[in-house]
Amino acid sequence: MSQTLLYHAFGIKGVTYRNTQILGNALIFSVETTSRHVSCPTCGYRYCHFKGRNTRWLRMPPIGRKQAVLRVRIHRLQCAQCRNLWWPRLPFAQGNTRYTRSFATTVLELLRFGTIQAVAEHLHVSWDLVKEIHKNWLAAKYRAIDLSAVRYLGIDEFSLRKRHTYMTIFVDLLSGRILHAVEGTSKDAIAPFLRTVAKKAKQLKAVTIDMSTSYTSAVKEYLPNVAIVFDRYHVMALINRQIDALRREQQHQLDNEGTKTLKGSRFLLLRNYHELPDDKKGRLNDLLAANQPLFTLHAMKEQLRLFWSQGTADRAKSFLLNWCFDALTSGVKQLNAVGSTILASMQGLLGYHPHKITNGPLEGLNNKIKTMKRQAYGFRDMEYFKLRLYNLHNSRYAFAG
Repeated sequence: MSQTLLYHAFGIKGVTYRNTQILGNALIFSVETTSRHVSCPTCGYRYCHFKGRNTRWLRMPPIGRKQAVLRVRIHRLQCAQCRNLWWPRLPFAQGNTRYTRSFATTVLELLRFGTIQAVAEHLHVSWDLVKEIHKNWLAAKYRAIDLSAVRYLGIDEFSLRKRHTYMTIFVDLLSGRILHAVEGTSKDAIAPFLRTVAKKAKQLKAVTIDMSTSYTSAVKEYLPNVAIVFDRYHVMALINRQIDALRREQQHQLDNEGTKTLKGSRFLLLRNYHELPDDKKGRLNDLLAANQPLFTLHAMKEQLRLFWSQGTADRAKSFLLNWCFDALTSGVKQLNAVGSTILASMQGLLGYHPHKITNGPLEGLNNKIKTMKRQAYGFRDMEYFKLRLYNLHNSRYAFAG
């Protein structure tokens, strides 16, 4: 019965069952390797002698509230023909690990909805053992990520830790998978993976990036035949920063006059106008009516949002040229700065219309990354952190209730 249980419940095969002992809170199953008809790894002869023995203790998945341990007596084998000596491989264990494959599978299943610490406490093992099992599984799964089907690539950075330390991630925009992660945002940091993309991603059509010089120059150098699309969020963030700069400048002048008209108006100015409640719209309208520079800059921001809804590339180009002309002749220095930047980056903005892609999927991933970092209270093993990022598209975070 125990031989059948070990095989069907835990995948233990290739051994002979001897006995079961109960020691405290543990069930100890004793088995032994007995086969002499094993092919020699050197000459292939199918008969050998026993030549010495050893004992291995392997952890198995728990049975009810009892921990389960496998005691394996292993006989060393010697080929009857060439006299070669070797230790037989255990098909239910991975190398020299101290746990069975079924135990590793149990750990991975529990990690689908629990933290490493929770799984370790449930199985009465160390945190490091659970992490080791998970890391080894992820490393095998993501040893070589296929890039052949990637058509649209998103590149963005997120804060790795405090003090302006960032990591760059590369995302397949159609599947939402993180394909690669590297510390830093410089051209030298991202260049190695871009070279790999150039060799393996033959179907790549476009790359979405922010307007940073390092990303732009790297993509142009290593992916010269791929379209660059400047991400909508970062373009709008550019004009929002100038709105905030103008608001602070105007408020500083009003403070000197003892007026607080612009106090508490930051998010009114930065949010999309159509998303504001009616009472907030009324307050914003009153505010803009009393401040001509802010009115001009805010109105131009709302107009710029229409660029992404233009039907064709020709209409989009005409719209953008007219917008830049109005911005450069507005007399508002913050708006002049935005107009100059957008005019210089026009090719990247116009790249949106043939492909209709943004880095929107990355915003959802950034929220998942933050959740993962909070759950782990930070990561000390950077290799493991990157592997967790590659598996992030399979993660599901939800509250029980």
